[in-house]
Formats: sequence, structure tokens, C-alpha cells
Amino acid sequence: MDQQESSEQPVPMGDALATTLVELAREENRLTADLLDLAKVRTENDREQTLLGRELNEMAERRTVAADLRTQLSEERTEHMREQIRLGRELNEMAERRTVAADRRTELSEERTRLANQQTGFSRKSTELSEQRTELATRRTGLAEERTGLAEKRTGLAEGRTELATRRTGLAEERTGLAEKRTTLAEGRTELATRRTELSEGRTSLAEKRTTLAEGRTELAQQRTTLSEHRTGLAEKRTTLAEGRTDLAGSRTLLSSYRSVLAKGRTELAFIRTGLAFVALGIALIRYFGLGPWTLLDGGLVVFGAVATVVGLRGFMVTRRLERKFTERLAPFLDMTADLEPSMES
Repeated sequence: MDQQESSEQPVPMGDALATTLVELAREENRLTADLLDLAKVRTENDREQTLLGRELNEMAERRTVAADLRTQLSEERTEHMREQIRLGRELNEMAERRTVAADRRTELSEERTRLANQQTGFSRKSTELSEQRTELATRRTGLAEERTGLAEKRTGLAEGRTELATRRTGLAEERTGLAEKRTTLAEGRTELATRRTELSEGRTSLAEKRTTLAEGRTELAQQRTTLSEHRTGLAEKRTTLAEGRTDLAGSRTLLSSYRSVLAKGRTELAFIRTGLAFVALGIALIRYFGLGPWTLLDGGLVVFGAVATVVGLRGFMVTRRLERKFTERLAPFLDMTADLEPSMES
């Protein structure tokens, strides 16, 4: 009776231990499933980041194309500015020619004024001569009154000639007034020509200033073109770095998948370890308690452990094949990382 009581007393302890091991295995399986879910979520995040990296690369390429177009526009604008500078120089040469022509016109106006003054002097002398002639005609008229009747006819003719001379004298005086007006107008025209010459010189100086400003604007356009080329180079570098980042994102996605495979392998190892634990536990219970009513339960533990071990081994072999594939795919990345480590240390 004492032996039976002693043999029946450890059975609840083994039962509790088996239950505890089963709960631990289930808890470990739940944790493994949670880790797999986390690995899947991270893989999805890595895929989204990869897509974002591709969109950023496309945006960088579009910006590079826009920078090239801006560079072409800057070059065309520089050529246009050079053409404007050449036109400005031609305008300056034309303005200088106009200034020389204006000076020539001024000299001609002064010569014409001098000739008009000479003509006015001649007109005055002609008037004086006309007055002298009138006096002579008057004297001749007095002498004609003393002559005979035949001389009266000549006197009448002389009076007509005198009237004509008087009219000629009036016309000469009017011509003298008109010559004076013409002289005044010529002087005003000379002043206007001088004023026009001054304005031409001012316009020439303004054209020179405009040419200087155009040259400065051309230099600024060249500097802007240089900055645009530098910005284009930086954009190309950024594009290259973005491509490298895309490659690194793909490697990170591959590493995440590799980590998922390793997590699955760890889960399979947990199955194998749990199965071996159940097998060892069942064999220990059979050897400790011998054959009895609980032998079926112990045998069930052994069978369950063997099945879990076999399932775990099959899954582990599949995981090992996947691990070899991922190792072959990650070999270039690992080589590149190994090459980068000495450069980063140096």
C-alpha cells in the first residue's frame, strides 16, 4: 500500500510539468507568430520606402531635366545680350557719325549766316546808291524845268522813272528787312543746331552707360549660368545618391526577408526542441514509472514529440534551402559592405 501511494503521488507533478511545458511552447509559438507579424509589417514598410525612393528618383530626374532647360535658356539669353551689346556699339558709332554731321551742319549754318550778313551789307550799299541816284534825278528834274517844252516830256518820263526808283527803293528796304529776318532765323537755327549737338552728346553718353550696364548684366548672366551648372552637378550627385539609397533599400528589404526566414528557422528549431523535450519527458516518465495506466499518456507525449520533431525538421530543411538562396543573393551586398568598412575606418 505504501509503495502504491508513493508510486501514485508523483503523477500529478509530471502532469503539471507537461502542462507547463505545453503552455511554454504555446507561449513561445505566440511570440514567434508576433515576431513574424512584426517582420511582415517591417517588410511592407520597407516596400513603401522603396516606392518613395523611386518617386524621389523620378522627381530628381525631372529637376535635372528642368535644370538643363534653364541652362539652355541662360545660354540663349547670353547670346541675346551679346547681340544687344553689338547693336549698342553700332548705335554708338551711328550717334558719333550723327554728331560729326551735326557739327558739319553747324559749320554750314555759320557760313550761311556770314553770307547772309554780306548780302545784307550789299543791300544797304545798293540802297545808298539808290538814294544818291534819287538825288541826281531830282537835280536833273530841276534842270529839266528850265528847258523847253520838249524837255517837259522828258521830265514826265523822268518823273515816272523817279516813281519807279522810289518803288524800287521801297522794295529794297523791304528786302533789307527780310534779309535781317532771315539772318535772325539763321542765328536761331544755329542755336538749335548747337542745342541738338549737345543733346546728341548726352545721348551718346547715355548709350555708353547702357552698354556698360549691358556688359555687367552679361557678366551676371554668366555667373548665373555657372551657378546653374553647379546646381546641375549637385542634382546629378543627389540622383546618384538616391540610386544608391534605392539599392540599399532593396538590400534592406532582402535582409528583412532573410530575417523573416531566420525567424521561421528559429520557430522550427523551437518545434524541434519542444518535440525532443516531449520525447525525453515521455521516455523519462516511462522509465521512471514503468508500464501502467499512464503509459498511454507517456507514449502520447513521445509520439507528439516525435511528430513535432519531424515537422520541425522538415520546416527547418526548407528554411535552410531558403537561407542558402538568400545568402547567394546577399553575397554581393556583403562583399560591398566588407569593402566599405576599411574605407570608413580610414
